[in-house]
Amino acid sequence: MIPKFVTDVMLGSLSRWLRLFGFDTLYSNKFKDSELIKISLQEGRILLTKDRGLSKSKLLKDVLFIKSENLEEQLIEVFRYLKNKNYDVSTISRRCPVCNGEVRRVPREKVSDDIPEYIVMNMDEFYMCSFCKKIYWQGSHKKKFDEMKEKVLKEFFMLSL
Repeated sequence: MIPKFVTDVMLGSLSRWLRLFGFDTLYSNKFKDSELIKISLQEGRILLTKDRGLSKSKLLKDVLFIKSENLEEQLIEVFRYLKNKNYDVSTISRRCPVCNGEVRRVPREKVSDDIPEYIVMNMDEFYMCSFCKKIYWQGSHKKKFDEMKEKVLKEFFMLSL
């Protein structure tokens, strides 16, 4: 089963990064505890929370209490949980870090009118969110993401030895 998440208000940064890793992750700073429980149960989502009381709810089937305040450590906690529960992460798709929509590769011609000309001329690959229509390319932020991904996955695989 491919994991999907819903996160509480205290995990906005983690939500964004899980989306960057390709995970379907619902987040709103307006979700109440009862809504989080309902979404988790109805949609088969793992609830990620910093709220110890919420994490102990007898109603929840799949919940992870996030202990760390450090983003990198939070990601490792999530990956460790997925490994221990034998979730399949091999077929996750790209996600928009802003809205959680699926992101797909698009031809340069489709986005050339909507982004700066120097980007169109200097980049080869473009992606667009199917929901919010935000356009992505591999800019300077990719290095930061790749570094975080390498650290987290390296730590994750070392934990599983």
